[in-house]
Amino acid sequence: MDATVEIPADLGARAARSLAAGDALDALKVAGPFGGPHALALRGIALAQMGAYAEARAALERAARVFAASGAERARARASAALGEIALAQRELGEARRGLVEAGDALERAGDLTNAAWARLGAARAALLDGHVAEAERALASAEATVTGDAPAFTRAALALARAELHARLVRASSARRAAEQAAACARASGHPQLIAETARVLRAHDEPVARVARGGREELARLADVEALVAGAAGRVVVDAIRRRVLDGGAARADLSRRPVLFAMLEALARAHPAAVATADLARAAFGVRAVNESHRRRLRVEVGRLRAALGGVGVVKALGNAYRWELGGGVELVLLAPLEPGDAGAICALLADGAAWSAAAIGAALGKSTRTVQRALADLALAGAVEVTGGGPSRRYTRPRAALSIASQMLLLGLALPG
Repeated sequence: MDATVEIPADLGARAARSLAAGDALDALKVAGPFGGPHALALRGIALAQMGAYAEARAALERAARVFAASGAERARARASAALGEIALAQRELGEARRGLVEAGDALERAGDLTNAAWARLGAARAALLDGHVAEAERALASAEATVTGDAPAFTRAALALARAELHARLVRASSARRAAEQAAACARASGHPQLIAETARVLRAHDEPVARVARGGREELARLADVEALVAGAAGRVVVDAIRRRVLDGGAARADLSRRPVLFAMLEALARAHPAAVATADLARAAFGVRAVNESHRRRLRVEVGRLRAALGGVGVVKALGNAYRWELGGGVELVLLAPLEPGDAGAICALLADGAAWSAAAIGAALGKSTRTVQRALADLALAGAVEVTGGGPSRRYTRPRAALSIASQMLLLGLALPG
């Protein structure tokens, strides 16, 4: 066939159905002989499903330019949505958030409500990964409002999965489980094996440990429901949340140390020792990450202790006791430390990579609020230990968990976004 000829509608529909079923090879075979913009877009989506993101971008960008020049706004918006999903799959989160929001609005204006919802779902996912929970909630609500009652079961399952993840991030265990159960029912109705497996995995996760809780000299594993009960608050309980780096007093957030790592490292050391004191040298080692403590470290520690006292806003007081420090709380106050399953930067990185997608060091750093250099050092150690796999080099280097199953919510390119017409 002539490679300049546009793909016929019936073959375009077949390629789109193959994409919806996750059969990228069949879609490539069908669209391959054609060279018009719809065929280019279909090939781009198929290549993206196969992980060939550079080639996929090139094909979709060419298609989008042709659609724009010919005034085919609906087709251009679909290609733009696919480009946004590629940015999401590559964890270029800022680009994904902007592109998918714009594509969702354009698709709604063009009357393509299913794909508008799909683009907004991707925007919600990107915002959630980027730490913008309120933005994610708005985008997800907009996606759900766009979906009609006759929307495909696959789309409804993906929306419910995103709702389950959002509520889990907000530590709303019961509503997260309900959303996961709804997603599982829709997945079964869709008959999509990958989606069925993903929803089953999400449901199982509700019965698995998500954190560690230390109190009264004991440490135990906690499920999401346990964490929800803990952070809901109780009079006379102070919670040091080492996952979000904050302090809760009776359920109310009293100190946010997420951007003050030195202060939080000190507070965590004091909380672990409570009610005992921490030697000055040990506190300095925890705060500054040094092995040998000198007089300069001791002087700096006194300054940082003063800052920590101010940051705590009256939640107890950090007292100097000669050559030690102790965090003193009122009588009868219970102190609980909520910690990640795996300690340190490595644990946070592994948790982020658990969705099976490939991340750059810069994207991981942005999501965790850490410098790229800090993340690169931790990734190098994880790679040596076989805990992460590295692909590519230079700016295209990406990190994944070994043999991790790709989450359906991490690669959304499963609808026929470039379907002719």
